[in-house]
Amino acid sequence: MTAPRGLRIWCEMVTHAEIAAPAVLRALAERKIGLIVAAQPGPRADLVRLAQAARDAGLSFAVWPMLADAAGRWASVDNAARFAAYVRTLVDELDAACALPEEIALDLEPPIDRLRRLLGLDPPARSAPHPEDGAAILGALVRDLGARVPTSIRVSAAVIPLILFDDETLGFERWLGTPVGSIGWDHASVMVYTTLIEGYSRGLLTRNDVRPLLASSCLLAAARFGARAGVSLGAVGKGALGDEATYRSASELADDVAIARAAGLEHLTLFDLGGVLRRPPWEAWLDAFAWTEPAPRLPEATWKSRATEKLGRGASRLLGVAGSLRRTRG
Repeated sequence: MTAPRGLRIWCEMVTHAEIAAPAVLRALAERKIGLIVAAQPGPRADLVRLAQAARDAGLSFAVWPMLADAAGRWASVDNAARFAAYVRTLVDELDAACALPEEIALDLEPPIDRLRRLLGLDPPARSAPHPEDGAAILGALVRDLGARVPTSIRVSAAVIPLILFDDETLGFERWLGTPVGSIGWDHASVMVYTTLIEGYSRGLLTRNDVRPLLASSCLLAAARFGARAGVSLGAVGKGALGDEATYRSASELADDVAIARAAGLEHLTLFDLGGVLRRPPWEAWLDAFAWTEPAPRLPEATWKSRATEKLGRGASRLLGVAGSLRRTRG
């Protein structure tokens, strides 16, 4: 069953047993919000039971593979071989247990330790070059899952919004090690978490500045990915980094939904169910996500939002030039 308007929710900071609680599945089913469930290496019994419970509740069910933090956690060219091997094993295990998901969602981000340093404005003194075959390995994984017999599996990508600033030089995409344009993703959800943009700006950007950034990001995503485009909104609760800023209230989530829908995006994903369940009344968060109508107009840009976009495009071009020079010299 496909959720109307493509409404789904990331499930990372929550156990599989918590997700499978009847009250939770019933609330999601009433609002037609599908599941994207994190799956790290380990026992599979709870995930298999959740897959069956989601099927019984009529919910769409996708699996979100993750490695341990020491292995990078998310998918990138740096851990592509290890990540692809894990995904293939995971799919085989779930298939054997009659719990095959409709979709695999790959979260394209740099290894978590590197991302923590970048967000802390403390990049490594020297960055090791990315493996040259990483994009090809991830691309082959996507093709193989799509051609799987007898049951094909869709593969989506969650992508960092910085890649929307890229032109043909692919500055941010190559620098981050997150191959987007070279792979035939079935769906691309751009992680435009307004709370994180505001929080990691360290006071430089306010809510009024990040609202137009969400709008422009949605428009850029639609232009780049067409019908495959979606946006991830958040955050309701903290994630794996542990220092993420969160929504002040459900009204801010509703505002983000209204903006995204006004920009033409109907495939929306919320981060994350764990945060929702820990901020009662939790049904209010699901209502804001599911029932908010499009805004009558998009928010007007501020001078800070315009400056942020110009800086992003300029940084992408500089990274692209630097990458071209490095490859030429190599």
